[in-house]
Amino acid sequence: MRYIRLGLFVALVILAPGATLAGNHPGSEWGEGKDSVEVWAADTTVRNQHKELLLRLSSLDEADMIHLVDSLLDQSYISPTILASLSHFSKRLTVGASEPEPYPADHIYHNWDTKETHPYPDELSKHDTTVSIVLLTDSQQFVPPIVGTLTSKYGYRDGRNHNGVDIDLHVWDPVHAAFDGVVRIAHTDGGFGRLVVIRHYNGLETFYGHLHRFKVSEGDTVHAGQVIGLGGSSGHSTGSHLHFEMRYKGKPINPAHVISLRENKLISDSVVLHYHGWYYSAYPTGVTYHVIRRGDCLYNIAKRYGMSISRLCELNGIRRNTVLHVGRKLRVSDAS
Repeated sequence: MRYIRLGLFVALVILAPGATLAGNHPGSEWGEGKDSVEVWAADTTVRNQHKELLLRLSSLDEADMIHLVDSLLDQSYISPTILASLSHFSKRLTVGASEPEPYPADHIYHNWDTKETHPYPDELSKHDTTVSIVLLTDSQQFVPPIVGTLTSKYGYRDGRNHNGVDIDLHVWDPVHAAFDGVVRIAHTDGGFGRLVVIRHYNGLETFYGHLHRFKVSEGDTVHAGQVIGLGGSSGHSTGSHLHFEMRYKGKPINPAHVISLRENKLISDSVVLHYHGWYYSAYPTGVTYHVIRRGDCLYNIAKRYGMSISRLCELNGIRRNTVLHVGRKLRVSDAS
């Protein structure tokens, strides 16, 4: 174990001086409003080191995490990305004897509510800036909830925000858990109709709405790919489809920025979430972004990266008439 700690510490020292993600570049959303920005893409070697680091951090026990943090105190510079990752994973630590968590990600939520669909106060997330989430590990897999046509995107519509995506299905089609986790909600809930909410071990929660039948109950442990319900049109629905949401600390995330809905797979094995008050934006690691400059338009951005405007809009969940804001980022590649 001593050599594992030493190896991780060496990786941190090597990675820290040059490691960057979408959040800590001068042209990122932290520097919104600046127009002296260029295209950002992390170096492939650094990016791969960061992915490996995130996976290794997620497997550290309490003693190793404490030893690592102590070691970093002697360093003159630590990358903000490393600090964000350490902050996220160090929340797993408890004072005194270490005991298994009663529910997934209990170190994040300290709450398990099987009655209220949205039980989390704003105070839970108000101090967040960026959060690193590991999606895939040797023991954590992903399975698409349903393979079908996207019929409605995440975003503003009909005077309110549509906090998920709608995927076409037939009544009785099986709907699957996206990741391993525990069922928090399995009951009828207003416009959602028959709704299943699963909390996952990485802190994400996924919502599966408008079901016709339940195949799980609250408190059930489920595995990625397990059938949790049958598709339907319950609740406020105009035709059979699955309403699918991803949330962190109760705040919505655009599923299309985590999952390639065209290819039915994750865009990357980890993402960095940026907190924006009522939602989180998701930036998959290993993806190239263009930082919007004064005078940019969708046409010249798409042309620069050899793609169609339609593909650029699809990658970013936007429309052709979306207003581009200087300093914001547009995804211009798939994960490498």
